[in-house]
Amino acid sequence: MALSRRFRAVPWLLVLAAIQVLYDHWQRLERKDRTRVSEILRDSRGLPHRMSQKERRELVDIARRFDHIALGRDLASTAAPFPVPGLKSKKPK
Repeated sequence: MALSRRFRAVPWLLVLAAIQVLYDHWQRLERKDRTRVSEILRDSRGLPHRMSQKERRELVDIARRFDHIALGRDLASTAAPFPVPGLKSKKPK
């Protein structure tokens, strides 16, 4: 019973907005990188102990290609209850 109360308390629109931001940033990666991440995670079922050392290094290298600062700004802008001047990052060129 307590779990269902906590579950209802999650602001679902905020969760969906955060998922949209993450998806937009995911799409900014090159197609070959997205494909490779999908292959590694599908083959290993997302479990690190089922990945080779090379595959783990590949995931880290691809993760470093994300624009983490812009992702953080976009997520913070989405979660802010009011507009924060200068917080929204610029669209990629």
